[in-house]
Parts: sequence; C-alpha cells; structure tokens
Amino acid sequence: MSAWVVVGSAALGCAAAGALLPPVAYRLAVPYGAPARPDCARCGGPLPPGAAGWLRRPACGHRTGVPRWSTAVLAGLAGGLLGAALGPVAVLPLFLALAVLGVLLAVVDVACHRLPDQVVLPALAAAPTLFAVVALVTGRWDDWLRALLGGLLVGLLLTGLVLLPRAGFGFGDAKVGALLGFHLGWLGWDAVVLCLVLPWVVNVPVLLVLLGARRIGWRSSVPFGPALLVGALLAVLAVAA
Repeated sequence: MSAWVVVGSAALGCAAAGALLPPVAYRLAVPYGAPARPDCARCGGPLPPGAAGWLRRPACGHRTGVPRWSTAVLAGLAGGLLGAALGPVAVLPLFLALAVLGVLLAVVDVACHRLPDQVVLPALAAAPTLFAVVALVTGRWDDWLRALLGGLLVGLLLTGLVLLPRAGFGFGDAKVGALLGFHLGWLGWDAVVLCLVLPWVVNVPVLLVLLGARRIGWRSSVPFGPALLVGALLAVLAVAA
C-alpha cells in the first residue's frame, strides 16, 4: 500500500471520527461528581430522550461543546501523522483509535480538568486484549509483553507523582499515562522513555506563555492530560523516524 493511501485513510478516518466528538465532550466536561448536563447550556432546551441522548444535539438545535471543525482537524492531523510514521502495520487502527480518544480527553481536560473514568477505564481494559489479538496474528508476543510492562511502568511512576504533596497531578493522569505507556511499549522501550520525558518538554513552554500572558498564576492548577497526549504522539513520531 502506497504512503499516500495510508496517510489519506488515516487522516480521513480520524477527521470523520473527530467530527462526532463535540457532543460527547460537552456531556463529559462537567465538574467532578456533578451529574451530566441535562439540557442545552445556551437556552436550557431539553436533550432528546433515550439512553443515547448524550450523543445527540438538544431539541433546540444549538451547538453543544467545542466546534466540530476543531476536533476534526486535531484528530485528522494526529491520524495523518501516525499513518505516515507507522505505515500499513497491524497496530495502526489501534493507534488511530487512541488518537481520536486523545482528542476527546484533551478537550475535556482543558474544559474542566478531568480525564473521565467512563472513557479512560474501558480503553485501558480493552488495550491488552486488542493488542493480544494483533500479537496472535503476527506472533509478536514479545512486543505485547513489553507493552504490558510499559503501561505498568508509566502508570506506577505517574501514580507516585500523584501521591506527592501539592504535585498538581490526578489519578486520571496516571490512568491515561498507563494507556499511553501500553501503546508506546509495543513500539519499544525508547518510546516509553520518551513518553515520560516529552510531556514535560511540551508543558513547560505552555506554562511560561500562560504565565507571561497572566492567564494563570504560580499556584494555578493546569491540566496535564494534553501534554501527556501530545508527548505520546511526539514519541511515536520520534521512534518511527
């Protein structure tokens, strides 16, 4: 399969999925412990009834959450980069799914400083099984074992940071870190190390800009999830270069 087909299919697939994320992000971006939004934030109009109502637009027709084009662009860009870096390999769909999920998590974390368990935990539980299917087909069980160890290592290290006083991290960061560590562990230990280092490289300039613009103070809480996700993407690009 030629490179342009891989990049094009990855970008189009993630862009299409990214366009579906804003209503989901709108429902998830609520303060911790609060119920999901029952209506439109603009006019109070009710959401459609039914179990899938949280995926639908309010009856009033007002847009919910972030603009659709923004999540589509972000997911499409991430998918295109992953397609170009990894090529037509068996694990590419799993990394593309992670890219779409990462855009959703980043949007929610920026909005309300949460990485919701109802998204992270199912993904974390499914990853070992999905990668085991790939390992069964390709015979790469050594990569699967390294992925498992990588996820445990990143998760435990970030959990240790969470337990430090005034560290500014949450258990959501540790769970997302474990999910990213599993995926990057499949690619190699160098990817796992970069997954631990690059988020700090990404976060520091952002913090300095926000401080300089007086958008935050020295003691402000800043979400770390987006830096984790961007750092993981850069790690994939670095090891696949």
